[in-house]
Amino acid sequence: MSSRTDALVRLFRDDDPSTVGLVKEQLLLQGESIIPELRDLLNADSAIVAAHAQEVLHQIAGKKASGRLEEMIRSGKDLPWEEVSMLVASALLPWVDPSDTRAQLDSWGEELRSLLALDPEHPVQAITGFLHGSLGFDGNAADYYNHENSILPTVIENRKGLPLTLTLLYRFVAARAGLEIQGVNLPGHFIARYDEVFFDPFHGGRILSLSDCADILARQGLELTDEHLETPGSREVVARMLANLGHAYSVEESRWQKAMVDRWLGLLTGAEQ
Repeated sequence: MSSRTDALVRLFRDDDPSTVGLVKEQLLLQGESIIPELRDLLNADSAIVAAHAQEVLHQIAGKKASGRLEEMIRSGKDLPWEEVSMLVASALLPWVDPSDTRAQLDSWGEELRSLLALDPEHPVQAITGFLHGSLGFDGNAADYYNHENSILPTVIENRKGLPLTLTLLYRFVAARAGLEIQGVNLPGHFIARYDEVFFDPFHGGRILSLSDCADILARQGLELTDEHLETPGSREVVARMLANLGHAYSVEESRWQKAMVDRWLGLLTGAEQ
């Protein structure tokens, strides 16, 4: 164990919470350079020392993910939805390992590929039958404004989500099986499309006619146009994702999370520089 690691052990064992808090702040400023020492402490004899080290590692990971997301937003380029979903999760829930999420998506993609080989003529039925019928993914109407409905790893864990997040999940799994699922950014309700087939992951993947889509808009006093059915831009979808998260954190009065999401959204919309 290095002298710096020995020093961290002594500081993390300090009985004064303010001293420990100051140490963590200084470590966070050092960023990734301190990671090797912190990882060494995960196996420390003291559970308290290990817990403090793990907390700082999580904070460093979250800060790195947030910084990467800000760079992508500032670039002005199209935003890859899966990478954005992973970065949002890593920034807000840094203890969640994104590699586990990707591995789960990969596994489901392979299962879906096998199902499609058995029935290649009905791809929408195959994916909805798999994700909704077999795995139980559905909309969380009972707890709609829970932030977990808008973060991909917790949607995967809970099998519940918002229309947008569930559509993205369908898209990510389908892509691994060779299918391209598009999102449709209807006002008030996000749905999915494969070729000319519209369907609703929030409601069990039910097939939607154009009349059904018109009814969704009519409930808001709007008339369906061709523009409503166009594939949205990547930044438009991310803006809706962040707006959903920001509203959820506002309802839950989760202040630092809301501030972080509002910053990303501000950078995306140009409201913040």
